[in-house]
Amino acid sequence: SEAELNTTTSTIHFYLDNCMDAFTPLTKIGLLADETQDDGQLREGNPRSIIEAAADWEYVYRMIFEANLLLDNIDKTQGLSEERYAYHAGQAHFALGFGYFMLSRAYGQAVVTDNAKDLKLYGLSTQQQVIDAGIAHALKAFELLPTYDKLHTASGSLASYKQYGSKGNSATLLAHLYAWKGSMAELYSDSSVDAAAAYRKSVEYASKVINGEVGAYSLVSTPEQLCQLLSDPSATNPEEIFSLVYDKSRGNESTSKNEVANLFATWPVNSTLTQGNLAQASFRLKKTTIEKLYPDTNDARRTAFFYEFDTDHEVSGVNYAVPYKFRSAVYTVDQSSDSGKSFLSINANYVYWRLADVYLLRAECSAKLGDNTSAIADLNKIRSRAGAASYPASGESDLKKAIFREREREFILENDSRYYDILRNGYHKTELKGKFPTLTTA
Repeated sequence: SEAELNTTTSTIHFYLDNCMDAFTPLTKIGLLADETQDDGQLREGNPRSIIEAAADWEYVYRMIFEANLLLDNIDKTQGLSEERYAYHAGQAHFALGFGYFMLSRAYGQAVVTDNAKDLKLYGLSTQQQVIDAGIAHALKAFELLPTYDKLHTASGSLASYKQYGSKGNSATLLAHLYAWKGSMAELYSDSSVDAAAAYRKSVEYASKVINGEVGAYSLVSTPEQLCQLLSDPSATNPEEIFSLVYDKSRGNESTSKNEVANLFATWPVNSTLTQGNLAQASFRLKKTTIEKLYPDTNDARRTAFFYEFDTDHEVSGVNYAVPYKFRSAVYTVDQSSDSGKSFLSINANYVYWRLADVYLLRAECSAKLGDNTSAIADLNKIRSRAGAASYPASGESDLKKAIFREREREFILENDSRYYDILRNGYHKTELKGKFPTLTTA
């Protein structure tokens, strides 16, 4: 029955909402940060710390199993309309595409299962095979699903959050899958893969998103407006493409899925702290690092993303940049504390993809294809929104590096993208710390 289908689809979404824990160590390794409270050895590449981080792909494979289970059985559902078939099958294919995409990035080789029926011992598939499995499912999701504004969820109502698979986020997933496919072929000198063809496909799907062919997405007008929207889980953010919703109804201890925002959370957003607590935040940035990252003093992201950036915030001789991209917090009642409450979480959905990401991904792939004119236009679209100088600004000559730095500027404090941006561009020897620069592709 469709009621049973609804249960399976809801289970798929539950695992999709909870699968990010499998990738936390890589997120932490890739973040731009000067100091950490507990993760210094992990970021240095200490094997013991990596093992102790205990990354586990269990929830990813639970999601894959549930999605396969739905696809194995959906044809047995009686009285299912074409529209409802497309919704349920589309959600399953999106989850499978996203799951294999994440596995291909974090683990490289992984298990690609045939279905949920045949319980057997699988061998590892190559990274390119895992990517191709992701592409195959994402293409099916793209074909089946409507644009976000026409998406009716399991309850039959229009989707109120962008955590469901839709034509827009399926196209974004495809843009990322093809960009990863091409860049991994180049990183590992895999001549069996046509990297340029993969980049062209990435540009094709990114363009569908940017041109409004797969949903109405638009850049908000300023970095300040972006921060306000990111800080309000109930707000409608026109830039948002795919999110993991912060569901406070799951329990009193429920936290935002945006672990990156929580890692940087400190005073003044956490009102139980004072400026003196800046040196205890899980991840910390120095003001000099941010001044170097945003050399253009007119770049509005400096003052939007960081609290009172033009004021020094010094603790024990260290001048910190104070994160302010996410400005709202959730607390629990705590009678033992002076304030009567304790910090629980940043109050935010995890906006995993937004339109600025797609512009800069298209810029990256265009540059790799030698289409510098298109790449510069996309790069400057994001710079223009921030009020920053157009490329090439003073001292700039490396377009590929400029796009990478722009992604750093745009997504700092916000998501897990930096580790994967580093690998896509082959910058592991210069942008990662400790033992990571010594790794080879052999």
